[in-house]
Amino acid sequence: MVKEDIYAQHKEILMTAGVELATNNTNSLIEDDIINGVIDVPLEAMDTVKQRLLNIAKHNGLVLDSNKFNEILSDYKNSLKKEFRSVYKKRIKIIEDSYSKMNDDKPLDLVKDLKKELVKFNKETKKQCKEIILNLVKEKLISNLDLIVNESNANFKKEVMKFLQNVYVKQILETIDMKILVKDTILLNSLKEQLERFVFTKENSHLFD
Repeated sequence: MVKEDIYAQHKEILMTAGVELATNNTNSLIEDDIINGVIDVPLEAMDTVKQRLLNIAKHNGLVLDSNKFNEILSDYKNSLKKEFRSVYKKRIKIIEDSYSKMNDDKPLDLVKDLKKELVKFNKETKKQCKEIILNLVKEKLISNLDLIVNESNANFKKEVMKFLQNVYVKQILETIDMKILVKDTILLNSLKEQLERFVFTKENSHLFD
């Protein structure tokens, strides 16, 4: 086997390992951090939407239909999870593309270039997610408020809309931003370690002499 073939094989192994790392990192970001950490919170008492709407209802002397409320909230969350999975799965393709463009003479530049791509992706994704949340909040929650209260109350609707369309959207996006920052840092550091091992092997193995 000639030196070029050995290097190509070595590079392919690197890319496979990198994409696997990126896939696991992205899946963990989606399922563990965003789905189970933000949308489906561990404790019911931590559910911002549920607790805030209950407090607003109480403040306005209203009783919510808990069964209907849970049904509507569940439908909203399921739709949100589906949309977010679709959006963030594209993150894996970003890493794959970065490996396909890797400069053989400067392989460590991959991390620097990927960091720029992730910053760009995160910025665009945040705008997309904000639109998704706002649309689903309007479609799944606000449009169904009459189904969960025992009487008409304009002030209740006004307070709920203000919370959901402003405070809630800002809170959820900020929380997701923090989750992404942590996962991006872990991913980039791990990929850097892989690339440093790749470069070390390339420079020190007799197979490439």
